[in-house]
Amino acid sequence: MSYEIIWESRGVIKRFFGIVTNHDMVQSVIDTENDVRFDGYRYVINDFLDITELQVTQSDVDEVSVMDKKASAINVRIRIAVVTTSPDVVALAKHYATSPLNAYPTKIFSSLTDARRWIELGLARLK
Repeated sequence: MSYEIIWESRGVIKRFFGIVTNHDMVQSVIDTENDVRFDGYRYVINDFLDITELQVTQSDVDEVSVMDKKASAINVRIRIAVVTTSPDVVALAKHYATSPLNAYPTKIFSSLTDARRWIELGLARLK
């Protein structure tokens, strides 16, 4: 397993590291979307800053998109931030963000600080 999940009061951070496989990506989605707290989430931050290799394809990302689309029937209020400096992750994140299957507003950032700022702006609008 090349990820850890950090639970926060209004969302979750999925920190990926080392070699990330399709199995890791899919399992991280299962772990978070099947959690009892899922309906209260307002954000997911996918942090890829510490990866060394990505073994994920566009069709793998489409699989995640389908899972997210189904989950949006339970919670449509999530924002997804992808944090990376990897061109491969950027390309796959853009594929996800522009997919007709994508259910959630998604943005790509090169720092956690910028991602958190965008998340906080979204949370402020909910008040």
